[in-house]
Amino acid sequence: MTAVLVGLVAARTGADGVHELLERAGSARSREYLMDTGNWISYDEAIALWRAGGEVTHHPQFARLVGEDSGRRLNGSAVATLLRSLGSPENVYKQIGVSSTRFSTVSTLEAVSIGPGVAEVVAAPIPGFPRSFEHCEWTRGLLTQPTVLFGLAPAVIEHDECAAFGAPACRYTARWETGAEATTTSSPEVQSLKAQLAGMEERLRSMFATAADLIAADEIDAVLARITERAAAEVRAPRHLLAVKLAAGEELLLHHRGLDPGEPRRLAERILSAPLESLPESWLAVNVRSNLRDYGRLVAMHDNGRRFFPQERELLEVYARYAASALDGATALSQAKQLYEQSRALLELSRALAAAGTSDEVAGRLADAVPAVVDCDRVSVYLWDPSRKELTRRATGYPNGEGRPLPATAHALVPTPGGALERLVQDPNGEPIVIDDNSKDQALRAHFAALGADVTIAVPLGSRDAFLGLLTVSVDERATRLEPAPKLLDMLSGVAAQATSALKNGRLVDTITHAAHHDSLTGLANRRQFAERLHAAVERARGTGQLVTLFYIDLDGFKPVNDELGHEFGDELLAAVGRRLSACVRDDDSVARLGGDEFAVLIGPHNTRREAEPLAERLTKVFRDPFTIAGERLQIGASVGRATFPGEGRSADDLLRVADAAMFSAKRGIRRELVGRIRRRTRAA
Repeated sequence: MTAVLVGLVAARTGADGVHELLERAGSARSREYLMDTGNWISYDEAIALWRAGGEVTHHPQFARLVGEDSGRRLNGSAVATLLRSLGSPENVYKQIGVSSTRFSTVSTLEAVSIGPGVAEVVAAPIPGFPRSFEHCEWTRGLLTQPTVLFGLAPAVIEHDECAAFGAPACRYTARWETGAEATTTSSPEVQSLKAQLAGMEERLRSMFATAADLIAADEIDAVLARITERAAAEVRAPRHLLAVKLAAGEELLLHHRGLDPGEPRRLAERILSAPLESLPESWLAVNVRSNLRDYGRLVAMHDNGRRFFPQERELLEVYARYAASALDGATALSQAKQLYEQSRALLELSRALAAAGTSDEVAGRLADAVPAVVDCDRVSVYLWDPSRKELTRRATGYPNGEGRPLPATAHALVPTPGGALERLVQDPNGEPIVIDDNSKDQALRAHFAALGADVTIAVPLGSRDAFLGLLTVSVDERATRLEPAPKLLDMLSGVAAQATSALKNGRLVDTITHAAHHDSLTGLANRRQFAERLHAAVERARGTGQLVTLFYIDLDGFKPVNDELGHEFGDELLAAVGRRLSACVRDDDSVARLGGDEFAVLIGPHNTRREAEPLAERLTKVFRDPFTIAGERLQIGASVGRATFPGEGRSADDLLRVADAAMFSAKRGIRRELVGRIRRRTRAA
């Protein structure tokens, strides 16, 4: 709120106006403090700033303007991403009691009535914080914004009763447009999508910045302090505490935000000694834990009665894993002081893992870094594919970056019944296994022998509840270099622990990245990813002279399915259409759901328009047979528009518009034919 308030005053009156604002409000805060979105201020300070802002800007509804702009500022934030995940403006208003705690702790908000396009919200003051007119107006401004998260116009807010004028509570009624007329314009949708992606990108940047912090400072205290600050910025609450120990009997490390000097140690004793489920419901507490050991806990604390979103637990757990990874690194380094070169190599490994994002990037960084830690000829990283029940080799590293390429035919490992690999899959915390001529698992031995390995040590990558993959270290000669001494096995286990934490975060990045590029209902590419593929295909075609053909598909008869059978049937039907479309294209073609009942197909590189005809015929056949959904046979059709580059547009956007127009032309033709049939039947009757 304060960042937006100061920004509005600065935009309207300049630096002198900001100085006057602080003087009129009697604020001892610096401009920098107020512009930091992670900071909180008292209720009295907020009222003084709202009133002073109105006086400095001469704006009669200044507090409401701040509320509206606060919502716009949050549109690309992690909070906005959480709210969008609720699915609709109605659901956001339903959860107003939870979401309001992100902005204020001096009142309670409750949705008392929700309907399509309308919500009634009651705001009641907490004892000790009587409502002011400015607070009521700020709330009114904020309540206009949930609809904007979904590409709609701001809601219209009626302030029916006001606690600032004697009512027991403030009563607000929000109204907004619903239906096709509210969502057919592309500009709000595009802006909402951009804001959502910006929120995801901002969260990823914060996570990557935190990962970089793990190796940006020499002292573990500095690393933990940065992790605490970033966790407080992502999971909003008035108070945060990180309480950990490097080892039993060592000094308690405390990092906090929003606590008075005497509180951290007292709270830490309670947090560390009590079961998680016994802590107050208004606290969000997670364990700081790695495969090596438990270090302590990270807690975000609200006042009584406040709650957190489930997604915020996932976020806080990410930062807890970062803290555990940092503590793992500190422990490993403290035990390896006598081996300077090896310690430096381990630090480089931590740097590489921290900088990685996706699971494949983690695998690549791990494979490149481990040869500097262990004397070997080759390091491979295999990741577990639960759907295929196999390990696939995703990265291989060599000392000095040089080595013999591995055959592509030996890229997968399949556990054999009763074999050593199957035992690791079932127990990811199992010990590393040595694979040599004496190995009982002959299939595993044969796999690495085919790669030229004399001896291989395989280390599981996984936690107590999930098997993630396998780190393998091999030598092709001088087998004694991989003598399985406790020191070597401990070192590899430590590397695996760091890699496991990175892989867990990599999976989260994989999930976020996949969600940003795929339609959640059908699993197909979404509009954003399809647009990227289309632009890339057009740019390639400019250089190669090949053609790009696009089919734009809109279902005919889909609306009655939703109206008569319900949206669940409609969703199942859309998923079935997606599966049929995917089954009729080639591997290098792309299928996407653009939204609603609209799909698109992009043909891979081809040289003549005639090459597109077989696919056009297959697309038509997709809708000849009825779809069976929950025992119901549903017959629907489709209007298909086609456009080809070059010739029907100079750009990817032109191509999409031409195909869209062709689709609508086809749909009008179907409607004219249907009307003609009806008229002929009427005349015959």
